[in-house]
Amino acid sequence: MSLPTYQDIQRLAHQGVRLEITGGMPTWEAMPGALHNGVVDDIRQNLTRYNAPDAPCGCHHIAATYIEFAPTLLRRPDIAIFCTKPPRPDGAITGLIPGAVIEVLSVGYEQKDCDAVALYLNAGVHDVLLVDPRQQTVAWHCCTRAVQLLTLPTTCTLQMGCRLPINRA
Repeated sequence: MSLPTYQDIQRLAHQGVRLEITGGMPTWEAMPGALHNGVVDDIRQNLTRYNAPDAPCGCHHIAATYIEFAPTLLRRPDIAIFCTKPPRPDGAITGLIPGAVIEVLSVGYEQKDCDAVALYLNAGVHDVLLVDPRQQTVAWHCCTRAVQLLTLPTTCTLQMGCRLPINRA
């Protein structure tokens, strides 16, 4: 059985299904609800540069966009943060790995995002944050240290120099 193409995924999206390829396995979930989308919007609105205005990282962020992290890892992170402005192809972003990925956990789909943490880190992402709006926590996975479990509200300064305040849902 071959992996679904980006065009296959687009057809399913029109039916209200969000499909990703994680470790070579297709994974799906229903489109997220208002709590999930509100948390994503709040995080993106509060994201700022921690470094000086002329710092090399622009802290560019994009939401729910397909990114090919590896041949068997086509994911649509809730938020991907890049130092340089990411391209805007009609399909998936390829050839550019974000410095950070933020996933907001949805009921029933938590394991799918938890399983992707090691894959993101192995693909070159420096910081992976799993935000649980129901438990009011953030599990901050980093390529240079052990995972930190933080209670909301909190502020994380990512390795790339972006400051990320995360408030209670």
